[in-house]
Amino acid sequence: MKKGIRALVLLMIVAVLVTGFTGCSGASAKDETSDVEQTLVVGAAKDFKSGSEPKTLIFDSLTDSLEDMSSGPRLVTEWEKNVDFTEYTLKLKEGVTFSNGEKFNAEVAKFNIEYWPVYRDCGYIKKLKSIEVIDDNTLKVSFNGSYGNFIDELSKIWVTLPSGVDAKGNVVDWTGTGPYVLQEYQADMSATLVRNETYWRTDKMPGIVKIDYKVITDENSRVMAVKSGDVDVIGLTEHYTAMPFADVPDLQANKDLQVSICEDYGTITTYSLNWAKGVCADQNVRTAIALGIDRDMLTSTVLYGVAEPTSRYVLPTYKFSQKEEALKYDLTKAKAALETSGYKDTDGDGIVEKDGQKLTLKMVVSDTQVNRSVGVFLQDALKKIGIEVDLQVLDATTTKTALKAGDFDMSTSHPWTGTVVSYLYWRGNSSVYDDYGIGYGVNEEMNNLTETVSVTGDDKVREEEFDKIWKIQNDFVAGVPLYFSQRIFVAQSNIEGLKFCPNTAEVDLSDVVIK
Repeated sequence: MKKGIRALVLLMIVAVLVTGFTGCSGASAKDETSDVEQTLVVGAAKDFKSGSEPKTLIFDSLTDSLEDMSSGPRLVTEWEKNVDFTEYTLKLKEGVTFSNGEKFNAEVAKFNIEYWPVYRDCGYIKKLKSIEVIDDNTLKVSFNGSYGNFIDELSKIWVTLPSGVDAKGNVVDWTGTGPYVLQEYQADMSATLVRNETYWRTDKMPGIVKIDYKVITDENSRVMAVKSGDVDVIGLTEHYTAMPFADVPDLQANKDLQVSICEDYGTITTYSLNWAKGVCADQNVRTAIALGIDRDMLTSTVLYGVAEPTSRYVLPTYKFSQKEEALKYDLTKAKAALETSGYKDTDGDGIVEKDGQKLTLKMVVSDTQVNRSVGVFLQDALKKIGIEVDLQVLDATTTKTALKAGDFDMSTSHPWTGTVVSYLYWRGNSSVYDDYGIGYGVNEEMNNLTETVSVTGDDKVREEEFDKIWKIQNDFVAGVPLYFSQRIFVAQSNIEGLKFCPNTAEVDLSDVVIK
């Protein structure tokens, strides 16, 4: 019996030593699962340095995003806060280095907490009082007043070298603590990444040794590239549906490909209504638009049954989301809303008028296949309730110029994103025009509620205040949610382990292997 125990102990010691050596060398156990070269060729919509998703292959965030978009530990491993949320003590992961060997420590963390919030739409910067370095792995962060959303917002803070950024929020040295190292880069064309063999998260050390990142801006060309085998995967580095919906059924039927559709995380395609001026300044007109769109018909026809219809701004899987759907399709109520504002079709041409002026909307959408198709659908749908739509399909730059100038009545827009609280500080309490239309800060109450949910750390209070926020948005109709735009990965059949992250702007290759 004792001999058996000694033998078992010896085996355990050997196993520990083997595991330890594997971790120290940076090699992954996944490397041993396939004889195929572990180089992943990615087809991407944008330049490597222009998007948030590719950055997550190089740079860690300070905290992690959990499934409901609350935060868990990452480089910040522990935190304590006082009772009124004016002081936080942050404990940092020890022994972490950047890929060039420089140490991650409290001074580096302090720099990033101070530098990034302006560029990452973090509200805590408005109340930040001081950051004190206690020791190499401890920070004390103080605020001028309560701020309960601080830890959640740290999930948006990238960790860069203090010397690695300029004065305008641009990364100039792509050296991070993340799983990959940027080896080569050609603007608007390609990038080559190699595995960071000193990556500190040994449990998430990727098996993919090299990434060839190819920029393919045209969505149809990206689909052709994955079908022909020129790339291994598309949709990986975009937080939205990055291919024509019309192609998805065909891709699903292709035996050489696998199509993964995320059911739990993603964004909701929402159209902005210009509530500050023009015909959409009339709440009854906005209400009629929301009621006059048959989302079920839109998704089952134009979107080929892939997207899911919804009138929510935020997915129900996310913390503090709407408890119920908002305005649903109802032609009778839509027409009644217009009549309430004095609109009638007096000449029988199908378009309502008021004071001799026909009700015409200027709809501005950026030029993609799905935007064109959805735009035509909305044009036809609103005509049924008596609204004429002047559909203008513009290139991306011209679209942003028009929206920033307020030259639209209805437009494609930026969806609400997680964390939901943080979005409030970006567009939720904004009443100005920007690249995506106009924000949702429709009245002073929205601004007050934004302040409340940001400063409190009591989730019960936040839940109650968010109920008020969603009621304001549902009643005011500053925007029109249409459908859940899922992230979709299309990959070669020999690619295993692709997964979706709760934070839709993150790419996690830790379980990926090429068979």
